[in-house]
Amino acid sequence: MHLAVNIDSKRFRIKMNKSVDERDGQKVARKIREAILRLELRPGLTLDEADLAEQMNVSRTPVREAIIQLISDGLVHRHGRKAIVATMDFDEVPKLYDALLVSSRLIHRLAAEHRTDEDLAAIHKTMLAFERSKDVSNGVERSEANLQFHLAISRAAHNRYFSTFYDNALLGTIRLARACFAQISTVEYLNPTTKEELATHLAETERQHRALYAAIDACDVELADKLAVDHYVLTRNRVEKVLFRVDPAVENMDLSKELP
Repeated sequence: MHLAVNIDSKRFRIKMNKSVDERDGQKVARKIREAILRLELRPGLTLDEADLAEQMNVSRTPVREAIIQLISDGLVHRHGRKAIVATMDFDEVPKLYDALLVSSRLIHRLAAEHRTDEDLAAIHKTMLAFERSKDVSNGVERSEANLQFHLAISRAAHNRYFSTFYDNALLGTIRLARACFAQISTVEYLNPTTKEELATHLAETERQHRALYAAIDACDVELADKLAVDHYVLTRNRVEKVLFRVDPAVENMDLSKELP
């Protein structure tokens, strides 16, 4: 079963503060990746190279390079000559979360073993950026900050093969989460529960982030592994809560009575 997001996928603009370096396909890939993760580029949308190049004020060459990178990331796939934003299949969700669990444990163990002072500084910076994203109405900002925190840990592992494995699983789960929460509300994005519940979840997320940072700082491989599992459970449970959410209008129905 594929996830359908009920927002017009043809009306989007990639926000740019300035022109992207013509020679830097990686920067173009990052901008398109952000648009996919923000669901500005919807699952199933055909990417128009000319339109993307015009929006970013570059030629088609870096856009083409970016699409090749995004195909490698699993966010885009080819259908003949067309490049299409990858759909999300609910049948693959258990496999996706299995991949996240395994790769997350590997990455956090390696980060604790191989991190440098520069890596620690980057992890700490992104951790604080997440903590500063307190606006409960801006779930996208929080999600972006959370992504950057985990990518900083991934880089600290210093193993591009495991990092690619982890980054792909991470991007997949974050994209799924954003789609799920966007379905619930387009106004209070990523906030399908009460503000009190959200505040509790964010406080626990911050606590776990700080514990992960401390374990990596201390080069405690076993503790980093354990905390990675705890953080995975926190993430999975929150998404499951939305995936299997029962509408309040149905939840309190007495199903033993016949409908009129």
